[in-house]
Amino acid sequence: MHKEHGREHDKGRDKEHEDLWVERDRTLPREGGDCPVGADEDPEELFKAGLFLLKRDKLPEALAAFKKALYLRDKDPRYMSYSGLALALTGKTKEAVLLCERAVQKEFFRQELFLNLGRVYLISGNRRKAHTAFRKGMALDRENRLLRGELEKMGIRRPPVFRFLDRNHPINKWSGKMLHRLRLR
Repeated sequence: MHKEHGREHDKGRDKEHEDLWVERDRTLPREGGDCPVGADEDPEELFKAGLFLLKRDKLPEALAAFKKALYLRDKDPRYMSYSGLALALTGKTKEAVLLCERAVQKEFFRQELFLNLGRVYLISGNRRKAHTAFRKGMALDRENRLLRGELEKMGIRRPPVFRFLDRNHPINKWSGKMLHRLRLR
């Protein structure tokens, strides 16, 4: 009985998550629907153009290219993931997290999707989930330099000085800073 309650709770949460996704993408047609983008445009070429623009920090143009690619082929997890990353970089983190999580659910064996998910979590301020996403990506490919670099940038957090207090407690913050300055920690 307890397991059934847990499953029902998960189904409710999934339904809520799905409702957010539908709300966000109400304007996107499904594959094969009417598309204002030119019919001769190749989604893969749009995706490559988006990557090119993203590397050059042209976020609005990159986001537009990723959205067009996603519009044409909405089931491709790479398009979802990079659209999410571009959205997060433009400040729309809630929508970005939904897109990247959905991409990882579809293809959980691609480390680049975990890299983007972790970056989006970092942008949204969720370090714990970002660390988990990077670790899952590293489990797929131990030699991935980008994932390793992100983990190194995050650094290793030491336990709080006074473990019985919350990490964010002013005493813990102050004493941790002082011990660090004195090079005792």
